[in-house]
Amino acid sequence: MIFQTIALFIIFIFLTWFSFYPLGYLLLNKNTQKLNGIEIITLSFALSIVVFVLLAVFLALIKARFLMVFLIAGVNLFSIYKYKLKLLVPWKEFFKNPVLLALVFVGILVQGFISFPSGYLYKDGLLFWSSQGFDGFWHISLMEAIVKNIPPLMPAFSGTYLQNYHYLVDILMGEYNRIYSFFSPLDLYFRFFPVLFSFLMGISVYSFMNRWKNKLIGYWSVFFTYFVGSFGFIVTYLNSGKIFGGETAFWVSQLNTVVANPPHASAIILLCAFLLSFLLFTKSKSKSWFFICFLIGSVIAGFKISGGVVLLAGMGTVSLFQIIREKKFNYAFLFLAILVTNLITVKLVSKDAASYLIFQPWWFITTMLTEKLGLLDWVRRVQTYLSVGRVTSYLRVVEYEGAALLIFVVGNLGMRIAGLPVIAQKLVKFKSKILDSPIDAFMLSATFVAFVIPMLFLQKGVASNIIQFMQYVLLFTGFYAAIFTFDLLSKVKHIGVKIAIIILLVVLSVPTVIGNFVEFYGSAPNAKISPNELVALNFLKDNSQPNDIILAPPFSDGLKYNYKTNPLPIYAWSSTGYVSSLTDRVTYLSDEDMARQTNFPVDQRLANENEFFYKNDVAYNTEFLKQENVRFIYIPKSQDTIIDNGHTETFNPSLSGMVKVYSNPEVDIYKVD
Repeated sequence: MIFQTIALFIIFIFLTWFSFYPLGYLLLNKNTQKLNGIEIITLSFALSIVVFVLLAVFLALIKARFLMVFLIAGVNLFSIYKYKLKLLVPWKEFFKNPVLLALVFVGILVQGFISFPSGYLYKDGLLFWSSQGFDGFWHISLMEAIVKNIPPLMPAFSGTYLQNYHYLVDILMGEYNRIYSFFSPLDLYFRFFPVLFSFLMGISVYSFMNRWKNKLIGYWSVFFTYFVGSFGFIVTYLNSGKIFGGETAFWVSQLNTVVANPPHASAIILLCAFLLSFLLFTKSKSKSWFFICFLIGSVIAGFKISGGVVLLAGMGTVSLFQIIREKKFNYAFLFLAILVTNLITVKLVSKDAASYLIFQPWWFITTMLTEKLGLLDWVRRVQTYLSVGRVTSYLRVVEYEGAALLIFVVGNLGMRIAGLPVIAQKLVKFKSKILDSPIDAFMLSATFVAFVIPMLFLQKGVASNIIQFMQYVLLFTGFYAAIFTFDLLSKVKHIGVKIAIIILLVVLSVPTVIGNFVEFYGSAPNAKISPNELVALNFLKDNSQPNDIILAPPFSDGLKYNYKTNPLPIYAWSSTGYVSSLTDRVTYLSDEDMARQTNFPVDQRLANENEFFYKNDVAYNTEFLKQENVRFIYIPKSQDTIIDNGHTETFNPSLSGMVKVYSNPEVDIYKVD
């Protein structure tokens, strides 16, 4: 099994290179002469990813998806014919850069191993660590839905199209899987695409910072992106005496886990590629670089809405400063073009995007103190001072809340706090360091917006998801920390002191990164899908039609108490889209959290399911199955009974006119005639 996976991964590398790189190289055209090899690789992939997705959408809209493979193959073969060995020269430069090669290789392992072991077939079935059994099946079900249709049907809520979700990265993965259908979606999501995303993240960070500053700052920027965690290990040590752990002790997931979130990973890649192309545009003002900037940034909000917000915040500021400083509109035209295309993209994929914000200032600070750090007395004191209502008490509130904000910032940034002196220096010298520096203006304004949004708002559905804006803060402050580190080491002459500084930096950076592996794999997996379930799911896939709707019992949180140890059966662990993902069929309702997050009326369907499974009303059940076009009922035997208010109710299929078509020790499957 492992050798088959390795062989498929090698094929994936070749096909990915063939599908994306030559196309991007062709789009760069003569601009490749002005770029080094690693910049060419970065921009070629970024351009190709955007074009690949846009082409997939366009062909789907004109009902000509069959042309995709011919167009991609034709364009890439033309590029290979036109440029021949020139296509390989940039890769030769990459492989001759041992420091970058080592950083990227280790970075891929660090980021990738968050995903690699999950969704793999072990002797006990498919196993899943952390949230992979939830997030992974959401994206896999979207990939499979996209194989069938663009825009995709909502796989977890039958009869509707997906809405209110940025799914362009799922189009990337799903269309790739449609073309190269011999790949397993599990391998693509958990193992192969994480390698691609991690690789592109590393080289895009290096390319931008090397071009903007220098090679050494580029290396340090890659280090701060891949390997620097929060100061959460201090909290873990104080609480338990253990030093490895605590990544989210101050709320923010760190960048070393970002490839487990494909929309966010892809947005960061495109954002860094955009910064590189924008930097080149600021120097040349050429139409070709305007076009490249526009293409890379044109639909970033469709990959991750937060990425689009951050990019537009940066470009809006830069445009305003250019108008003030030079009375020119080069950047404003680019900003407006990107604004229009991203607004159109958001409107197409998320009709209610603006309504998702809930004004809730300081929520993350307060919950950090109470839920994460256990400092309830701190919050009580603030409330007491507020109730007093005197000037001196308000000053104490400012003192306490200011300290809480400082804990939040420093705790989440970790050793990226080294970038704060650089940022402070630029703010002090605003005119020369920011007003006259488009890149600084972009990054600092984007950082400010990315920080302020979660300080003021929550998100409907899963409220804490908006904290993901903070990962852009981590990214950009990491760049400034790299500048500070380079400047500091340049000033230190004694080699021993330099080595000591580097060791101290590494030692204070990696404990939570290492802690992720300890926390993920130091105990049993969270969830599993047993061999019996896999056989049942395969039967259902092989004996149903692509458009059939599957009904499964609603998730019951109390079911987990029937099991003493992990891994739990996945249906007892969480409501996930595993049935939809592994059968490639739409379910009546599953993955309830994502359905809520995307603003579907989940509660009504939950009520319908409970009525169907546990009331045994023949008339209702018959009408329900007919009205909802349900074709199959998939029932893990542990889910056929529910205890409600002390009463036990068991699903009785004989009262609903269904025929059992499959059964094994763990699963029954019924067909609706």
